[in-house]
Amino acid sequence: MAQQKRAWKLQEFVAHGANVQCLGLGHKSSRVMVTGGEDRKVNLWAVGKPHCIMTLTGHTTTVEAVRFGNAEEMVVAGSQSGALKVWDLEQAKIMRTLTGHTAGIRALDFHPFAEFVGSGSMDSHIKLWDIRRKGCIKTYKVRVVVMQVERVGGLGFITF
Repeated sequence: MAQQKRAWKLQEFVAHGANVQCLGLGHKSSRVMVTGGEDRKVNLWAVGKPHCIMTLTGHTTTVEAVRFGNAEEMVVAGSQSGALKVWDLEQAKIMRTLTGHTAGIRALDFHPFAEFVGSGSMDSHIKLWDIRRKGCIKTYKVRVVVMQVERVGGLGFITF
């Protein structure tokens, strides 16, 4: 007889005024998280606490990707419009706004020295940004291959 698994709801709280689109954990302390939502806000949380510690505003479209800096001193957020915003958490203000993507940003990551940020967008580009110089230093074009498999008489054909 297999054991039944049980789940418990530890805590429930309202994170945003609309759907939450993304979440990032602070890897240095593992005690903070950041969320982004359809309400165009970025919220910071202490893990296990039901109330937001800080709300960062400035995006004009849905926030689709968020990431803490390595020392948890800054947060970068990418939006549906393709804009990135970098916040200084100590001052609770925007340090940089980086533009260049033409579609929503779906992936973000900081370089280990936190001087650079990488972003991946639905515009089929990956960009590497220099936060200090406020600009894109390299763009990579991603080729998208669509495959379709058809079955004809038991045989599979792949079409590109």
